[in-house]
Amino acid sequence: MEESLKQLFKEKIYSYHKISQVSFENLLEIATVVNLERNQVLVQQGSIGREFCFLHTGYLRAYISDEKGQIYNKNIAVGGDFVASTVSCILNRPSKFTLQAITHCSLLSLSYKKFRELLFQTDDLKSFYIHYLEKNWVIDKEEREVSIVMEEAQIRYEKFLKRHSNIENYVPLRDIASHLGITPTQLSRIRKQLK
Repeated sequence: MEESLKQLFKEKIYSYHKISQVSFENLLEIATVVNLERNQVLVQQGSIGREFCFLHTGYLRAYISDEKGQIYNKNIAVGGDFVASTVSCILNRPSKFTLQAITHCSLLSLSYKKFRELLFQTDDLKSFYIHYLEKNWVIDKEEREVSIVMEEAQIRYEKFLKRHSNIENYVPLRDIASHLGITPTQLSRIRKQLK
């Protein structure tokens, strides 16, 4: 396993809560490196998610597909993010969305079952996971929900670009538009106005 991958993984964990070296080594013992090619699926909608992953490099999208084939991007993950079909992992139920590589991706994959066993054995990992869940599933989720209802599409787009400055070079505009809750035509108009 690359040292840079280990280091970024550790830094990301520490950004939520510092854990002991022993706990970190325990995580590495249950981790494997996974490489995905563009368009390859990590978790398919309707299948059960079993992995908690750290996205080292690349871009992934989480999308929902309805009976008519309409696609809605739930989220776009960038290098440094944790990705999983968390509800599916916790409840052992089919995932309601697909996780798919937009570009070539390198991930560190941990069996969710083994990860959860480690959580219940050590307080520092529990604290890390609590902080992670609060930040991503409470704070960020609420901000995104409020933003979609209360902010103009252009403001949402500008904020998105501020967080992910080079993303347009790698992620198709239709995926960005879907993530922002707008049509590709609306995004095209916004981009023209900003130029």
